[in-house]
Amino acid sequence: MKQIARALGLALAGSLFVTVTSLEAQGFQTDEGPTVQIAPFAGYHFGGSIWSETLERQYSFKSGLDYGGTLDIALSETWRVEFLYLRQETSLESSGIAGPSFDVTLERYMIGIQEEKGEGSVKAFGVLLAGATRLIPGLEDAGSETYFSAGLSLGVKTFFTRNVGLRFEGRGVYTRVSGGGGVYCTAGQCLFSFSGAGIWQGDVSGGRIIAF
Repeated sequence: MKQIARALGLALAGSLFVTVTSLEAQGFQTDEGPTVQIAPFAGYHFGGSIWSETLERQYSFKSGLDYGGTLDIALSETWRVEFLYLRQETSLESSGIAGPSFDVTLERYMIGIQEEKGEGSVKAFGVLLAGATRLIPGLEDAGSETYFSAGLSLGVKTFFTRNVGLRFEGRGVYTRVSGGGGVYCTAGQCLFSFSGAGIWQGDVSGGRIIAF
């Protein structure tokens, strides 16, 4: 799965480069306003159920606070390339039937294309994203596992000045885990093995925009 995730990441980066080059070739240029937006954020992360083959029961990721940041670079007045980092300290909890829990840190590294609409100080936006989700177990001897993810964000930006604003959004992400994998893995064996096609998760967040 790690090799697949890396290959998909390289393919995505190549596709994005072609897209950006194509937009520039078509004459897509930014205006004289800020071309870069940085937005640190905090939010609430929820959802995500998976069947454990090793423990033979359903588990869910515990909902809770997350944090991260986005970096947006303008391609034109309405199109931007976006880089996303998100982190959540969570755990896998048994659903319904009592069972052991597993501390996990979830990290997302994603890249996407953002379209922005609106006039004046308030703008709506949407982002198509793809990248990787990394699951880091709460055990030093166990390595992290990385899986391909894709998602969609919808939100709104409101600006107080040319360079300062707020960003609010909701995001849905699908992480593909079909073909095996898990967490708490050592020497090719996983204490918690996944079974199923993938994991659906979401988060809502808000953050401050710094534009320059």
